[in-house]
Amino acid sequence: MFLTPGFDIVNGGILSISSILEETARLKHIHGAETTMCTVPGDPLLLRYTKFRNQNRIYRFPQVLSYFGDLQYLMIHIPEYAIEKFLNNLKNQDYLKLSKIKGLHFNILLQNIDEFSEELSHPKYIERLKKLGNVTCTTAHEKYSTPEVRKRLGIPLHKLSWFLSPEQYNRRGYLEKENLMVVSPDSHPMKTKILTLIATRFSRLRIQVIQDLTYEEYKEIVSKAKWALTFGEGLDGYFVENVFSGGISFAVYEPAFFTGDFRSLRTVYTTSEILAEKINADIEDLDNESTYNDYQRKEFEICSKYFDHQKYVHNIRLFYEGKYTVK
Repeated sequence: MFLTPGFDIVNGGILSISSILEETARLKHIHGAETTMCTVPGDPLLLRYTKFRNQNRIYRFPQVLSYFGDLQYLMIHIPEYAIEKFLNNLKNQDYLKLSKIKGLHFNILLQNIDEFSEELSHPKYIERLKKLGNVTCTTAHEKYSTPEVRKRLGIPLHKLSWFLSPEQYNRRGYLEKENLMVVSPDSHPMKTKILTLIATRFSRLRIQVIQDLTYEEYKEIVSKAKWALTFGEGLDGYFVENVFSGGISFAVYEPAFFTGDFRSLRTVYTTSEILAEKINADIEDLDNESTYNDYQRKEFEICSKYFDHQKYVHNIRLFYEGKYTVK
């Protein structure tokens, strides 16, 4: 069972949950179980997501517990942000049904280490899950798939990575690109200032903040864009998907997500202030075919090290075989 937000939106977390579910369903010969998706208890009713292509029906948590009336084994994948909400919104009858399942396994989907705040990672929530069943954690980024994080959580840790990989994107070269910069929708105290600086310097550059698009519409726009600027976690979809589409991405180095090799990239800045100071000069310098393609290749090679679909599927298989990255 995969718990997912009960809101018809598209973001990296929802895409990731849906992808892991689909790959899990394809591995039935390994785990021998049925696979389903449910809204997080307490969220609104949602039948399916409509902002990206998928065939996944979504149910309510009690519905599934009632339908499978004599469960011997149940694994519940819980997004990191929803642990407290899940525990606090379970009904007494839900607890009763869970207590009768001999093989109950909770897996925390740690997709954003920033979401896993001190409050949510407090031992009391992990301990509450442990009282009900076995608990593990799977991760999305290399940076926090470490023995240190495993020690902090006190549960086995396994790296899955993301569903992203180069072959899923239409990679275009410099001459095929439009004079377009896509921008993540994240809020940031310096966002308006930085975008104004760019727009003032490059009057012919079209700047598009990504919003109100289906995932397929977004991918088509990114395939045309020369540049992408993310104000999110740094190593996020807005950064990586643009690189896999042949674009050049800009971000601030966030140590919780980026590995050290990304420091070698001139468009990954140490602070927002340095980004504001240097981004215009870097755009101007990179905006010719030779320099652009050379640097784009460098970004592409680094991202390709960490986002590989075959490795991703292999990591999911290892998880269901109990072969965790850090036991």
